[in-house]
Amino acid sequence: MFKLETHCHTSEVSGCSRLPAVQLVTQLKRSGYGGAVITDHFHHGYFDSLTGSWTQKIDCFLSGYRAAREAGAQAGLHIYCGLEFRTTTSDNDYLLFGAAPELLYSTPELHRYTIPQLRALADREGLLLVQAHPFRTGLTREDPALLDGVEVFNGNARHDSHNDDALRFARENGLLFFSGSDHHETEDRGRGGMVLPREPKDEADLVRLLPSAGLLPDILLEFFPVKPEK
Repeated sequence: MFKLETHCHTSEVSGCSRLPAVQLVTQLKRSGYGGAVITDHFHHGYFDSLTGSWTQKIDCFLSGYRAAREAGAQAGLHIYCGLEFRTTTSDNDYLLFGAAPELLYSTPELHRYTIPQLRALADREGLLLVQAHPFRTGLTREDPALLDGVEVFNGNARHDSHNDDALRFARENGLLFFSGSDHHETEDRGRGGMVLPREPKDEADLVRLLPSAGLLPDILLEFFPVKPEK
């Protein structure tokens, strides 16, 4: 079994995070994870603040991921590339799994995509599109037809994500269940995540395995256990 953090941020890229990538990796390793998806915030405000070409902007965005990957290689923690997406017209957040660096470089102006455009990209490239913490105050629920899954457990210690409502929304609409710590600060560590049947080889393999994952924290595993690999 492979314990995975699906939602975490580095201070190199996400202004709301207090944890540099090296410190984040240390905390993840000590919390018993075998790997983590770095899901730094991906939105127009960040990209519009940068100068240079699209390649240079993606270099900046991936700086936290790359620092985490380097630290992870030394610590024995497998790091995967992901992102937490926000459109130009809403404060809703969406986790995108399977988005390897090569895809980000080859998709100019991705930060300006609408959710229907992101859905089309996910279908074309074999990604998973998941709405994060959809029941936080001020957020709205996305059209379920545009989603693969919902973050039914968000462990951020400073937000009430109304996880029970998120679970009900996912169940009612036949969507995949996801769990993540939303790790920005030390107090968030080890609060969520998923358990996979084995270690994913890369981002594409991660997408294949996530539908079989069980949910953390451990109490959730009693109700949402790991399923056999498909």
